[in-house]
Amino acid sequence: MSEQQYYVGIDIGGTNIKYGLFDDHGKVLYKEQRPTLVEKGPMPLMHLITNISERLLDYAAEEDYSIKWLGVGSPGAVDSKSGTVVGPCPNIKGWQGMEIGLILRERLNMPVYVDNDVNAMALAELKYGAAMGAQSVVCATVGTGIGGAVIIDGKVWHGAHATAGELGHMTINMNGPKCACGNNGCIEAYCSSRMIIETVKSKINNNMTPVFNELLEGNPDNLNIKKIFSAVKREDEIAVEVIHNTAKYLGIGMAGIVNLLNPEIVVLGGGIVDGGGDFIEVVTETIKEHAFSSAVEKLRVAKAALGNDAGFIGAGLLGLVNQSIK
Repeated sequence: MSEQQYYVGIDIGGTNIKYGLFDDHGKVLYKEQRPTLVEKGPMPLMHLITNISERLLDYAAEEDYSIKWLGVGSPGAVDSKSGTVVGPCPNIKGWQGMEIGLILRERLNMPVYVDNDVNAMALAELKYGAAMGAQSVVCATVGTGIGGAVIIDGKVWHGAHATAGELGHMTINMNGPKCACGNNGCIEAYCSSRMIIETVKSKINNNMTPVFNELLEGNPDNLNIKKIFSAVKREDEIAVEVIHNTAKYLGIGMAGIVNLLNPEIVVLGGGIVDGGGDFIEVVTETIKEHAFSSAVEKLRVAKAALGNDAGFIGAGLLGLVNQSIK
């Protein structure tokens, strides 16, 4: 009988850092989250991540859980061999170039594995979640930013220079709104929580509906994504329309990806997907309307099964992936 294994992982998001400990059946034994505080800058954020790492390992030691490595998922393109952020990270200014792996290995004196946050999520969904048993998968997270990951032949596809899967910055309208990355009309420019809030605010400034008037106490500055989904649940016409259109834009972008990669399953996660309404259904319908019929005939589109835990679970699994490569 094999000895029980335990893993720790950290998921760096644009809004929150989620972290936890789990066993080799995917059962979460401990988890917490902290605000990312991106406005303080990249080095304070790195110090925070270091402190979180030490806290996680201290907890594991107190509970007598043997930990062989730490895994970290980060936004942006990540060189998984060195653990360095090598690509732009629009939602964390100055994060490109951060040597996460080197800094944590020196501080913790143990193996540390780092990859893109959505690559980590995809690993978790492949091993324990919605994509179990699949060989070809496209994952997308819809929240502060739009992240993506591609699995081919059961393995994460990093591309030639670690930037594969950045579907949030695919242009779907070259004359569209400005994206945080500097381009116009990216999927993220239409589907991020920031754009959803801006779109709803512009509409209620001209027409404050009774539902929003009650939720916001008459002040549009009180608007946030949770209140928008509260309005969706109460069938507010503006909230329903904006979320519906957001799902349509994501579906149009995903249709091109489905044509290109022909995956078995598309897995969607993140705060917007979890928010409710008919988001998944509209994305699915739109993909099927715009992609080749042969590509969607057997395609499955599913909500991420592991929810907010997927990122840190996948990060914790990164050591398994790296061991299998050696």
